[in-house]
Amino acid sequence: MMNTVWLIVAVAFGIAELMTTSLTLVWFSIGALILMVLSTFIESVIIQIALFAAISITLLVIFTKYFVDKDKTFKYNTNLQGIEQRTGVVKVEILPYTTGIVTLTGEDWTAISENNEKIEVGQLVKVIRIEGVKLVVKPTDNQEEQ
Repeated sequence: MMNTVWLIVAVAFGIAELMTTSLTLVWFSIGALILMVLSTFIESVIIQIALFAAISITLLVIFTKYFVDKDKTFKYNTNLQGIEQRTGVVKVEILPYTTGIVTLTGEDWTAISENNEKIEVGQLVKVIRIEGVKLVVKPTDNQEEQ
């Protein structure tokens, strides 16, 4: 009889987890599945509930800490990182303290000069960094692949 109750609890927590994005309730669902097995050996409902709480909370704490630590060390790779150090061509002149346009990998980007210098149309530039939606560039004579 208690096997069925724990199965219902596991399914209920599983369905509730599907409605969230927090990965919290899944541990209670797993705890209920474990108790479904253990309930064949343990008749006391109070002990079963205590074990369910202990197992579920332990799983929650251990795995939440594991996933948070793993997320802290994960380096998110974005397309912007691939743009830095690339070479582009000035399409619209870059003037001191004024944006111009740089063509990079077939796309046009607004760009400013790293040292607030004038950069002529057709000049090759190297992307130093990205600030907001603007490239920060410096002139280069290097004929690197664009």
